[in-house]
Amino acid sequence: MIEQYNFRVLFTVLLLSTLIGSCTTNPVTGKRQLSLMSESQEVQLGETYYGRQQQSAGGKYVIDPDLNAYVSTIGRKLAKHSKRAHLPYEFVVLNDSTPNAWALPGGKIAINRGLLSALKNEAELAAVLAHEIVHADAGHSAQAQAVGTIIQVGQTLAGAALDSSGFGNAALQQGVGLAGLYGQTRHSRSKELEADEYGIHYMVAAGYDPKAAVSLQETFVRLSGGRQAGFAKYFQSHPPSIDRVRANEQLAWSYSSGGFVGQAEYELQTAKLRRRQPAYDQADKALVALGNDDYKTALALAEAAIKLEPREGSFYEIKGFALENLNRSKDALTAYDSAVRLNNGYYSPLLKRGLLNKRLQSNTRARDDLIASAQLAPSQIAYFNLGEIEEGFNNCSQAKTYFDRAAAANGEYTQAAQQRLAALQLRCQ
Repeated sequence: MIEQYNFRVLFTVLLLSTLIGSCTTNPVTGKRQLSLMSESQEVQLGETYYGRQQQSAGGKYVIDPDLNAYVSTIGRKLAKHSKRAHLPYEFVVLNDSTPNAWALPGGKIAINRGLLSALKNEAELAAVLAHEIVHADAGHSAQAQAVGTIIQVGQTLAGAALDSSGFGNAALQQGVGLAGLYGQTRHSRSKELEADEYGIHYMVAAGYDPKAAVSLQETFVRLSGGRQAGFAKYFQSHPPSIDRVRANEQLAWSYSSGGFVGQAEYELQTAKLRRRQPAYDQADKALVALGNDDYKTALALAEAAIKLEPREGSFYEIKGFALENLNRSKDALTAYDSAVRLNNGYYSPLLKRGLLNKRLQSNTRARDDLIASAQLAPSQIAYFNLGEIEEGFNNCSQAKTYFDRAAAANGEYTQAAQQRLAALQLRCQ
């Protein structure tokens, strides 16, 4: 877990580097640009927040390790041709139906299973990954994060993540991370064109057909024109345009050879994902029902999803949340148990089970779950409830620590945590 002091040190270093940043040469374009942080700071930033950002976006897609390995193989193949191939590039598939992909500084890249479902072949996957590699390679992600989000101390993530997934309620929208880093930064038009252009160069160098970058953008333009709701987040961070299509087309057509497309290979590697799609469709409908407080419908849809794919932990989390709101606490705990068992590396079911255990006065179990959740993704709601549990156990020092962390965040529990801290100072002198 990143302690508050360590974050302050990191923030101070980054802020100073922003203020005294000097011009350097863009390693991709060769042009002069303002440098907001050193390469070592980029790497540190990406490594610090990569796991936390994954937590805020559905967690790793653990049900299909072969798909993760496939994406990583394609990503590493492309990264070999980047200008900073020495960066510690990593690629991960996230368990989120939203069609999206993002890059953090230092080469930390993610793609949602929702976007993988929308692609037609391996070359289009290469186009997506190459685009994100350029954002990291050229320092776009580092500049955007430093200016747009790092200095927003206390910005939270899980509120948006849970709200968009249908889990939104006041208690749970307190956020992952007392200081969050949001990966879906919107880049400028010039940087998007730059990522397209050099991404095509990387694709060709790796042996892929550059025309896939054209067909990919054509699809995005068509979907954005039709206001395809599922692509809203992707379009916000990667705005498509006819100009991008034409620029990609002009560059792709300048290459004489076609290159590898890989439709059959892609269909083979994503076959399990496509077979599970009906289950995810049911779960997505269940999330909509949760957002409308229609818990009976959400429960029925979650159970339908589980029947289609009983090994997907997120379906049991939806079921548990619906059952909890139908006042079926015992059944909800059973569902949360299944969610945690199937994916114990994801903070959200641990947080929900911990809060429910606390409400049921199973405080020892609640403490274990909330600590595990906070280790994966620090959140104000977890720290506040841990403070209450430790106070109930008469562990004044530990209670102060948790209330202090909750008070440092900007959220619903800030004032309450400050009041509890003041009371503890008098009580535990």
